Amino acid sequence: MISQKIGDSIPNNTAHAVSVTLPTWEATVGYEEGEDWVVERMSTGYPRFFIHQEIKLLCKLLEDCYGRESERCLVFPTYNVAKRCREFIKKNTKLDQVNVRILQLSTPSPRNEDERAYRLETHISIAFFPASEFSVAKQYWQHSGEGISSRMGEYCLHELKYLAEGIEDHRSNSPGNNQVGQRSRKSRSSRSSIVDLNNNTNEYSTFIEERFGRNLDMRFHNEAKSLLKRRIAGKIGESQNEGSASTERAAISELSQDDVYLYPSGMTSIFNAYLAILSIGHADRKSVCFGFPYVDTLNILKKFGPGVHFYGLGDDSSLDELEQQLASGLKISSLFCECPSNPLLKTPDLLRVKSLAQRYDFLVVVDETIGNFLNIHVLPYADMVVSSLTKVFSGASNVMGGSLILNPDSPHYESLKAYFNSRFEDLYWAQDVIYMERNSRDFETRSDKVNRNAEAVVNYLSNSSLIKEIYYPSLSGSKKHYEKIKTPLGGYGGLLSLVFNEAERAKCFFNSLKLSKGPSLGTNFTLACPYSILAHFQELDEIEKWGVDRNLIRISIGLEPELQLLAILKEALQTASEVDIKRK
Repeated sequence: MISQKIGDSIPNNTAHAVSVTLPTWEATVGYEEGEDWVVERMSTGYPRFFIHQEIKLLCKLLEDCYGRESERCLVFPTYNVAKRCREFIKKNTKLDQVNVRILQLSTPSPRNEDERAYRLETHISIAFFPASEFSVAKQYWQHSGEGISSRMGEYCLHELKYLAEGIEDHRSNSPGNNQVGQRSRKSRSSRSSIVDLNNNTNEYSTFIEERFGRNLDMRFHNEAKSLLKRRIAGKIGESQNEGSASTERAAISELSQDDVYLYPSGMTSIFNAYLAILSIGHADRKSVCFGFPYVDTLNILKKFGPGVHFYGLGDDSSLDELEQQLASGLKISSLFCECPSNPLLKTPDLLRVKSLAQRYDFLVVVDETIGNFLNIHVLPYADMVVSSLTKVFSGASNVMGGSLILNPDSPHYESLKAYFNSRFEDLYWAQDVIYMERNSRDFETRSDKVNRNAEAVVNYLSNSSLIKEIYYPSLSGSKKHYEKIKTPLGGYGGLLSLVFNEAERAKCFFNSLKLSKGPSLGTNFTLACPYSILAHFQELDEIEKWGVDRNLIRISIGLEPELQLLAILKEALQTASEVDIKRK
């Protein structure tokens, strides 16, 4: 049963869900405006934007045990990540001086072979900062995607329960701070909620077995990572070897799983691609964001380097403009683009982008999340390809993940490979990896079904007089560019966007949809949202300059039976058609 209750997880009753129910247009606006009637009912949310309850409890425990007066904290998987957060806070604070401390802790290691199935010695780094700077620290959490996952937070909370029980034999280390192992000012009574939580929880091994069964045997997390990397490299290789849908399409040398890097989210992949570019040269040059992207891609390029040139329309004329500026002496380090873009589903001319990159010496990073590597083959035109595995690759909306792939034929391959050989950190939590490996086993079958469902939906909606515009790769003016990179057996993906002739009908249609409604995409079930309101509420006038209508509705098509899905859309369209439009 699809929940229409504000704040419920999507899917229902899923502890680590990736989406959350915002069932009406009004609820989405209320969420963006921070209205209590929405915010106070949010049990979960998209993980980079909404800090999971288990992570909040872990942070509260650590603040109570190690925090100083008026300090808060966030937890990260490595010391280097915590240091990047510290640097970001210091760069963006409005305070004259800000002290950010980093504490390192480890969870207990398994004592025997049986415990290895559910226990893993885990290291975390906690950044403590003035409470006034929490919003700045949370920006780093959101933009970089490098915070701990909800499963990692849940695990650490259970494993560190001895802190709440007053046990002092923990392993800790905090450079430059000899007092960090001592008890803080807080009394034991101030920690009672944490103690109660742990006293009411069974032993963690029982908890894991009863809740997940043998599917979560942590002994196999390294094997799961290897399987994922082989699966990604293998599917890309298969797509290439099927033959070309276009004689113009390029090929690459055999892709090794060693050139596939896994990250805890798609945004973490993008962030680390940018860090690599800044490290291997031209760190003083701005990057280019080509096309209107997902919000945090642009935030990364704005906030973590020398700046960005934004070509928001992402069309052939924009590429003409970029080429003219490059010919006139503009120097850039890199070009980032989505293929196709979210939410307008435009496809950049990657053949021309590659030609410009070779001529003017910059790197190309392509985010193929929306297209996915079964439908499109973009690696020959990029130095790095990034993707959110959270989306259609997983499909289940219960785990995050990302990938970064190096093109072995890139002129920058040796420099990039040397960078990742020396600087790559495995941030992907063991339990998340196991879930991702399990979820993605039928990725190919699901992707094919989603393609067919989406095509049927687009064909049906194209006949509606209520709809002003449908954005989908096969309908776009950039379709010719998509065809050049489309795999022979691929389709056009599962994402589409709609603009109605009247805003009132758009709102009625959305409110009437008997589908899951909330953030994210690529789920096994159809998922809709008023995208502009959800992602760009504070800049609705600005995004319209780039062709994004403020009342745009985005729909991610799922695996429902085609006729059932069309019937749901027909009913919502009928309801929208009955709206009395009052003309001024």
